Amino acid sequence: MSEFPQKVGDWTELGREIVYENPWIQVQHSAILNPNGGEGIYGKVHFKNLAIGILAINDQEEIYLVGQDRFPFQGEFSWEIIEGGGPLDEDPLESAKRELKEETGLEARSWSLVQEMHLSNSVSDEVSKLYIARDLIAGEANPDATEKLQIKKLPFQEALNMVLKGEIKDSISVAAILFYALQKEKP
Repeated sequence: MSEFPQKVGDWTELGREIVYENPWIQVQHSAILNPNGGEGIYGKVHFKNLAIGILAINDQEEIYLVGQDRFPFQGEFSWEIIEGGGPLDEDPLESAKRELKEETGLEARSWSLVQEMHLSNSVSDEVSKLYIARDLIAGEANPDATEKLQIKKLPFQEALNMVLKGEIKDSISVAAILFYALQKEKP
């Protein structure tokens, strides 16, 4: 356990209490001195897994989207790229391969790590690794027992249009699709 007080960049953490924990997250409450020396509190959600995103794209420039109801948004249906969690002590690429196979049945011969992102960095330490998977091989999906997924394959431009119209809202998916669109525009 950390000794307090401790410097955290320009901040000073005076003490910390774990107020909630489950297998996926830990919620921490810290007493702090802010960068200007004022006393305050800070709540942080510590994530116990990496967020993994996979933009699976075939030779016809079609991508695979996964659709599901998302509990935190009151069951709102969400179209997303393939995503999942990877243990912090596991190679993120292995986690990506597992998620791709689990959710879609696909395997890929070509993988590129294209982006690392901090998701909601004002309140959490969640890190996302974003991959592009190519040279796809079809197989049988095996989703988690808690997942009720819909899978669709569509031309990349249609997915980009869904992002631009606000029909795809998931931040990892938006980042992946926009990243790929910008890469396609490069000479």
